[in-house]
Amino acid sequence: MSFLSKVEKVLSARELLYTLLLVAVIAPILSPIGLPIGISSRTRDVYNYIENNLKPGCHVYVEVYYEVAARGELEPALMALTKQFFDKGCKIVYGSLISTGPIVFSLMLAGAPDIFAGKEYGKDYVFLGYISGGESAAASLAKSIKGTVKVDNYGNPLETLPLMKEVDSATDFDLVVIVSSGTDTFNYYVRQWYTPYHTPLLFAALSVIAPSIEPFVGAKQAIGMIVGQRGAAEYELLVGRKGLGIASMDAQSISHLLIIVFIVLGNVVYWGMRVTSRGGGRK
Repeated sequence: MSFLSKVEKVLSARELLYTLLLVAVIAPILSPIGLPIGISSRTRDVYNYIENNLKPGCHVYVEVYYEVAARGELEPALMALTKQFFDKGCKIVYGSLISTGPIVFSLMLAGAPDIFAGKEYGKDYVFLGYISGGESAAASLAKSIKGTVKVDNYGNPLETLPLMKEVDSATDFDLVVIVSSGTDTFNYYVRQWYTPYHTPLLFAALSVIAPSIEPFVGAKQAIGMIVGQRGAAEYELLVGRKGLGIASMDAQSISHLLIIVFIVLGNVVYWGMRVTSRGGGRK
């Protein structure tokens, strides 16, 4: 076999592998399979806390603090938590201390029509929109939402929304969820919501920043934490909704399996060629 023929065979095999990998990644994202994955005790503890402590009619405040680039890790957790809250009969007030909040919230709404089906805006959930001011804004919201924000993200006066007649300060909420791609936001809510008012906090964070906020959970200043895309996938399994978290885990599992298969096949072919060449040499 000529050198060029060998090169062509190597290239064709490489192209086949890349094509199969592309299919292995894209197909599960378009249609999640739901391959079994282990659920960590940390994720299950969060789920159990909500199931055991939140009652129908409870109120939850959700801080939506991440950029579009962080959607892949944080949006699945936000969707799964929202589903569980609505299934429990909770009412949700969303807000954002980051300017990209309205964008990612609208993307989340567009990607979860099943979750918000049958829910009435203003009664079951409200989105306050972007609230500037960082930690000062977080402190002001804890004292009085209506004293801090006059209209919601869509220009509706807060006093006209039925849900906002039920809640106003940190003590009116049964749980506060911080879904954030930055570390400072968690500090804001620990200092301004938990420390003075003892409002229970729940974190949903990027994998890379989880170690820096783990001490809050250890000190019982937060009831728990959902970490990264893996944690989101575990939570999707618990709430029974296949979303981007499960799809991403499916894509990883299938692509890893495909690579292992090709490694095994490559070694089998290699050793088969060596045995054949040695046999030919003896003749």
